[in-house]
Amino acid sequence: MIKLVLTDLDNTLIPHNPGEPFHAAALSDKGLAAIRAFIDAGGHFGPVTGRPPASMAETFRNEPWTYATGAYANGQLVCVDGQVVHREWTPEEPLRRVSHILDEQPDGFLVFFDMEGDGPNWGVSRKYSVGNAEMDEFLRVSKILPEVEGPTLKVIVRLQTSEGTPQLCELLRREVPELDFVLPSPDGFVIDITPKGFGKGSAVRIMAEYLGIGLDEVATFGDAGNDVSMLAAVPNSVAVANASEDAAAAARWHIGDALDESVADAIAQIAAATARGEMPAFMQE
Repeated sequence: MIKLVLTDLDNTLIPHNPGEPFHAAALSDKGLAAIRAFIDAGGHFGPVTGRPPASMAETFRNEPWTYATGAYANGQLVCVDGQVVHREWTPEEPLRRVSHILDEQPDGFLVFFDMEGDGPNWGVSRKYSVGNAEMDEFLRVSKILPEVEGPTLKVIVRLQTSEGTPQLCELLRREVPELDFVLPSPDGFVIDITPKGFGKGSAVRIMAEYLGIGLDEVATFGDAGNDVSMLAAVPNSVAVANASEDAAAAARWHIGDALDESVADAIAQIAAATARGEMPAFMQE
């Protein structure tokens, strides 16, 4: 039976309407009830997301029990029952090279996040500066530093436009092979950065080992490229109908669209099956 459910948020557990900011979308009543039922059945539930824990309160409607377990910064910060059980740092020197490459490009800069607090974001760039009202709306950082200062748990490349993003991602992969660069959305303005070989799938394995359960007792849900590693990590991985081709190919099981709250329905089915000591019907051949 399933003892741990881990899911991506945007366009997976939580539908996202085009034009709305991702952080504004919140868990539905159906989703909240499904998670409650699974936890009451003895399971662990957690989001696996690029965001920090401090940002989860609004998303999960100020119900901290829903995200006490989870993997943040695409798995670099892992929590179980409210305790940090793993930190995976992105090293400083390769990030310096990324920043220097971005300084030579027409678009893009590094944004760093406070993953274990609620402090403001900051940027690193030699071509951008804060203080211009029009530009500040794009930057959305408290300050711009000229150089990377130390390792980090969460850093991204932020862009003004999605045009040329795949090509920039490939350039960074070639020039800085010590890091992984992933597009969380094919038409987004962000490139995720993680240590080489470390991603959401690594966090899934860390949590399963910490809880003393097998990978066959874990269910993962995703929709995008940065979910592929966690979908590939377990036998019972699930892609929503709106998933990218690579995410859909990595998943064993397939359900409906995120807009139809298919993940909430699936978690409710898992909860009922776990309470009976069984696998849910949609995870049976």
